[in-house]
Amino acid sequence: MINVTIFQNGKLEYIGFELTGHAGYADAGMDIVCSAVSALAITVVNSIEKLCEDGFSFEENQENGEMKLISELAETSHDMQIVLNVFVIGISDIAEAYSDYICLTFKEV
Repeated sequence: MINVTIFQNGKLEYIGFELTGHAGYADAGMDIVCSAVSALAITVVNSIEKLCEDGFSFEENQENGEMKLISELAETSHDMQIVLNVFVIGISDIAEAYSDYICLTFKEV
């Protein structure tokens, strides 16, 4: 199962996310759930890096299916909020369609 944690600040604005695990929907290389989550997450990370001026930390371990992005500040720019909202919408839709393979939680930090 893929565990997705969405990090929020005290204003409930999105400030990052963490992914752990593998979906187990199909064999490696054929798992459409892992592929969808990975493609969405990588696109979001690249978009924040290229389109936003916010500082953030990023960690990834592909073998363990781990990825974590979090803002260096408690509040993020409008642009980063838009990109992170796109991630939340996309991951929520995937989690709804494949609820046996994705667990989505929100955590205030």
